[in-house]
Amino acid sequence: MNDGLLRFWMIYDFIYQHLTRIEYVDKENGNIFRVVFCKYRGPKLVTHDGVEINNGDPIVKLHIYNYKLTKMLKGIDNDIKLGLTALKIVKNSLPGLARYVEQHPKGENVKAIIGTTILHRGVSKLGFDVEYVPNKLRYKIKNKYLIFLLSLIHPDGRKRIKRRQEELTLKRVYISKEHLLNLYFHSKQLEEQV
Repeated sequence: MNDGLLRFWMIYDFIYQHLTRIEYVDKENGNIFRVVFCKYRGPKLVTHDGVEINNGDPIVKLHIYNYKLTKMLKGIDNDIKLGLTALKIVKNSLPGLARYVEQHPKGENVKAIIGTTILHRGVSKLGFDVEYVPNKLRYKIKNKYLIFLLSLIHPDGRKRIKRRQEELTLKRVYISKEHLLNLYFHSKQLEEQV
């Protein structure tokens, strides 16, 4: 990515963060997640561990800190390596996310963690459920925005996007709070005690 564009994006991201209710999970230690505690708006979802998420339920809306992720992936020119590196970064950030949700004053009533992303390949192995988003204008706009960001990260840019267009579909990823905590918080505490 062009360094000037990256600096411009950093400024835009700083303004965006201050205009929204978005919270960093752990900015200082490289966690790539940001979150918003809010009410779920959408059709009923059921996690694979049986938790129902209904319209109005308290959730954590999950955002990837795209600016940080872009910097971390800069220079990787192999598609497979790019995907595996992104998945590893996400996996390494999940214990911090679980700790943040568990210890946050608003975390007690949260039912699930939900995000929308084009980086959904392999996340089911991390405990998330994956499904298509509703066919709404805001999701179409977000899909185009995220594809644009991906074209900036990858050295082949737009050529790569044209080759892989059908795979780059925005999807909803979600996990129940209890499953997240069992996988990434309680298990980490047990490992530390051993």
